[in-house]
Amino acid sequence: MDDKNLSNAIASLAPGDGFSITGSVTTEEEYNSSVVFVDPSAKPSWSNVQAKLPDEQWGVVRGERKVKLLSSDWTQLDDVPITPEKKVEWETYRQALRDITNQPDPFNITWPTPPA
Repeated sequence: MDDKNLSNAIASLAPGDGFSITGSVTTEEEYNSSVVFVDPSAKPSWSNVQAKLPDEQWGVVRGERKVKLLSSDWTQLDDVPITPEKKVEWETYRQALRDITNQPDPFNITWPTPPA
């Protein structure tokens, strides 16, 4: 589990409440011992945190997709020296990137391969 995703999930469930994470957290036991709140009564349950993690991961996926789209923007310019067929390959790749959020599991994304 990504520490940033965990931290973001906890913060979204308990906004404004101070907490710290020590060590790696991949299990409920680690969560109970490694996530410490200033006000212990504000600590969200492990199940609530787990339910929130996919939302956070979709944000990571969208960020990676944005980078991939930006790095291939040049392929869609009118004066780019590539063949019309290659331009269609890039258009298809870029559409596959836009469709990436149609996949069911943000933790197991199959990324399209850019044209060679």
